[in-house]
Amino acid sequence: MSLLTPTDPAAPARAVADNLVVAADPGARRSGLYYCELAQPFTDAVVDAVRACPVDRVRKLGEEVLDRPDQPAPYFVLRRTLTEIDGRDRDEVRPLLDAGWRAECNSRVGYHIGPRYDPGAAAVPIDELRELSTRTPDLPAARGAGTPDVLVVIPFQDRHTGGKRLYNLTACLLALRDQSAPGESYRVVVVESDAEPRWRESIEPLADEYLFVANPGVFAKSWTVNVGVVHASGGAGAICILDADILVDRDFIARNAARFRRPGTAGHIPYRDMVCLDYAGAAAAISDRLRAGRAEPDVDRLRAFHLRRPPGACVWVRTSAFHRIGGMDERYQGWGGEDNDFAYRMDFSTAFDTYHDQNLHLPHPPASELREDGELVNAHIPPLSWRPEEPIGRLDRFAAR
Repeated sequence: MSLLTPTDPAAPARAVADNLVVAADPGARRSGLYYCELAQPFTDAVVDAVRACPVDRVRKLGEEVLDRPDQPAPYFVLRRTLTEIDGRDRDEVRPLLDAGWRAECNSRVGYHIGPRYDPGAAAVPIDELRELSTRTPDLPAARGAGTPDVLVVIPFQDRHTGGKRLYNLTACLLALRDQSAPGESYRVVVVESDAEPRWRESIEPLADEYLFVANPGVFAKSWTVNVGVVHASGGAGAICILDADILVDRDFIARNAARFRRPGTAGHIPYRDMVCLDYAGAAAAISDRLRAGRAEPDVDRLRAFHLRRPPGACVWVRTSAFHRIGGMDERYQGWGGEDNDFAYRMDFSTAFDTYHDQNLHLPHPPASELREDGELVNAHIPPLSWRPEEPIGRLDRFAAR
């Protein structure tokens, strides 16, 4: 037995089942298109191995998972069968188990489905979310007065989804209002970048501060973040750059702010895997966190694809470090690459840590796209090359378009 191979038979069994789901479920590609492209040779090999498996019951179970990748029952039966199989059948499924573990070692897409996941879970209606906002005791006006310790900057645009990104932002903001940290210690600013302030009336009551910046073109996250950091009121010592689709737990602010007390700390990414919930899993998570008022959702009710070690969605940095590296690279437009570049520059210039928190990402219509050569749309920009020659976060950068 190799020192690099798990001794627990449940590990390769799960690897097979997980990678069959990743190969068959379109939700995996919606969660991480680029990562799925990189993983495809390995996940395809698992599909080929299960279809060629000489053990009839395993082959049939594998086909059932491929036909119904979003259903818990066939997935858990296959995992259990592969874990418990022994004797000659164990030898017969060895190529399949090896293919599963090989995929697990090379893919950046993982999978989770809880034993109490309900594929039919209904979303909390947007009207109920808005009504919930009237019940939270910590109103925005009571927060962030004076100079907060933390400025949470949320760049936002919802132009073509019929309000689906706004729904996620509403859940995100409600979770940020329900925090264990003192209200005056943090301030939440939403920066809407669009041709017009499309969702101002919906956002302003939920955020401590709302900024609109004109950009009729494609979304430019880096510039939008820089605008929030430069122009939001405050003077906070730390910045949290947070995507509008993240559902945070109750201790999110307190836990991450406390990490800056450690000597030699300039910033961190609080998670290793981004947990990309499907719609039923998101419905359960929002119901637990906001409707039931729990500190965090019950993971046994969730289903998600895990993107391993992505660089964005939630990043914490000292304000001084943010400005020292020139903020985010404003040459990036569209989706892809800007978070990598920022993390590279933070890691190169400062003490930049990573933790293992849960990072729940709510689903939305796909935004990422690849060029014809399979690369991200901003792949032509050299990483680590941002040297701004003018002030970052200029409000008129795209106004003349």
